[in-house]
Amino acid sequence: MVSRTAAALAIVAGLFPAAAGPALAQSLARLSVESFALSSDTQHPAVETPFHLIVTLRVRERVTQIANLELPMLADLELLGDERETASSSRGTLYRETITVVAHRAGAIVISPATMQAIDARDRKAKQWYTNALTIHVGAAAPSLRQGAHAVLSFLWLVARILFWAIVAGCAAIVLAIVLRRRRRPVAPVPVEPPAAPASPPLIRSRREEFADALTVLRTERTRLAAIRVRTAVWRMAGANDGETLGDVLRRPQSSDGAMRGLLISLERAAFTYDEDLRAAVDDACSAFERYIETLA
Repeated sequence: MVSRTAAALAIVAGLFPAAAGPALAQSLARLSVESFALSSDTQHPAVETPFHLIVTLRVRERVTQIANLELPMLADLELLGDERETASSSRGTLYRETITVVAHRAGAIVISPATMQAIDARDRKAKQWYTNALTIHVGAAAPSLRQGAHAVLSFLWLVARILFWAIVAGCAAIVLAIVLRRRRRPVAPVPVEPPAAPASPPLIRSRREEFADALTVLRTERTRLAAIRVRTAVWRMAGANDGETLGDVLRRPQSSDGAMRGLLISLERAAFTYDEDLRAAVDDACSAFERYIETLA
């Protein structure tokens, strides 16, 4: 679905030099997008068990590759690898990217949408498309064969110990009965071990940690596509919907803080400025990130 129209790009172009629009448009392919979706081969993966996220794009044109497509941020998942497949026919092109990931904690994990920028062949305007977001529910890790064998051996060892101590207790009871017939003495109570402490609940990532992860991504890659990806994640954390513009986001209560407003504006600049200004815009966005993170301490 299209969440940023040419009107939104016009607003951004008004904030920065006029050369940014043509420079960005020249690097985009002209496509007629029919569908753009994010899915998973399972909605209930297990901890430490790899599974796959699948990004599917269908366009009317016959192309050999898809550019300007950004995968969703995987802050709560570890990326193990990905495979890309492009198939063209008389009906157009089907692009499929399969991403292998693994979760290290149980619970619900929300995966942000994948994005793609292109020129819409129907109206010749630069747009950005979003897939759907995805929520998966990670369950406890399934026991491995080695763990199962260890559990069986532990159970058998426990049964053997119980039988041993039952025999010892029976013999002790017989001896005790014989002794009590001769001397009646009080029997000391058997100490009972305290119950084991409950396991601590899994750690929940704080808002400061999420923004620190986004800053790490931008510092590491320092590209326009990285800026667009980080901008999308920050909009999500600010509670913005897919179809909103920068002006809409700045009017939200979550954006009333001055540091947050500065971060949103600097990310908008880094995502859509002209090439010569990109390095300075990314540096400014990193500084805005640092100022906002300090307010979360």
